[in-house]
Amino acid sequence: MKLFFMHRYFTYIIVFLFLVACDNNTPEEVRFTEQQIESLHLSGTQVLEPQTDSIIHINLTPFLGKREFDFGNIVKEVKIVPLETTKNSLLDGIYKVITTDEYIYIMDNFKGKSLIIFTKEGKFIKRLSHGQGPGELQRLYDIDYDFQTNELIAYQHSFFLFFDKEGNFLRQERLPINFDNFISLDNGYILRTAPVQGNTHLDDKEGYTFLFTDKIFTLKSVAVYQPKDIKAMSAHTYLYKNDSLITLAGRYSDSIYKYDAKKNKLYTEFVLDYDKKLPKKYLYGENFRVFQEVTKNNDYYFNIGEYFETFSQNVFFLWNNYINLQTIVYRDKKTGNMIGGTSAMLNLEEVPAFNFPIGVDKNYFVSVYNPYINRYEKLKNSKLISEADKEKIKQFKDDDNPMLVYFTLKEF
Repeated sequence: MKLFFMHRYFTYIIVFLFLVACDNNTPEEVRFTEQQIESLHLSGTQVLEPQTDSIIHINLTPFLGKREFDFGNIVKEVKIVPLETTKNSLLDGIYKVITTDEYIYIMDNFKGKSLIIFTKEGKFIKRLSHGQGPGELQRLYDIDYDFQTNELIAYQHSFFLFFDKEGNFLRQERLPINFDNFISLDNGYILRTAPVQGNTHLDDKEGYTFLFTDKIFTLKSVAVYQPKDIKAMSAHTYLYKNDSLITLAGRYSDSIYKYDAKKNKLYTEFVLDYDKKLPKKYLYGENFRVFQEVTKNNDYYFNIGEYFETFSQNVFFLWNNYINLQTIVYRDKKTGNMIGGTSAMLNLEEVPAFNFPIGVDKNYFVSVYNPYINRYEKLKNSKLISEADKEKIKQFKDDDNPMLVYFTLKEF
């Protein structure tokens, strides 16, 4: 059976429109104190030039257009985690999923972005409250988990809020830089910024996209210069962490960078090559509507910076507004083989109809599954799904939260 993964597409369109509205408004100027500016130690900040001696060029042209691919044949393992449904745990569009050995942290669209915690088995723990009090969320931009200190970090303008793994508030820190996204490393943070974010106090470092700091926000390095603001769509994040795999995706640059935290070195790992690329002049248009009009009426493809990676596979995404579909391409790291397209062929008696991946957990891709009541009858004889997971599907109700699907792929 052929499945079109449109749920993810429409979810991201909503995200895009929200982010574009934010991106087209210059953030209010934050007045940084002299002490904050001095703490950055800008005189010692280095420019990190991406090394290019081992670039892999990925030819995505064969996967363009409306294309089916045999996805079901490469699925190796499927684990299902139902997210407990209560009055306080109802999810409103999932932006980000972080999985640890004990908990699952989800940022969703509740009240304009929220943070909710489940156990690894999907039992609801808590949703962090909104407000202006200590530990309450307001204008949440991003979340990450510090695996060294076992702290959950929520980024809101312009503070980091730190929680323990159960979501109990610990402290907050005022930030000396404006940015959109971040990831926490053992020895610091990587921040993703944009030219319009009011970082004039960074002087000649202001135009760099990626900022590398230590844990006390000394600005150690900067990388990937982007002096002009892009008026096209925005991805939610361009920073990807999976255990020791640290990846930075360039916004509309078709480049994917690998960061070695121990050596403080940046590598251009992949360059995406494909026909019908969107001309760059439309990225810097007067406003988002220029970009939208051109891409809806022309068969252009563009990479907004989405990328995922497990220990065994890479996943690349291209968008096309003309055909109103997203192209996904899986690449096997060992063989270099690729498979992908816009719609997947699945045997629905073996594999549940889950969406494109929205996260990773070591060697698992993480996706979302919205089953309906009679789906159990289709899957009850599946060899890929455990009896325990079949029972979870059997108990599903139409108004329940979606289930998370953790899946691995065979070598192909």
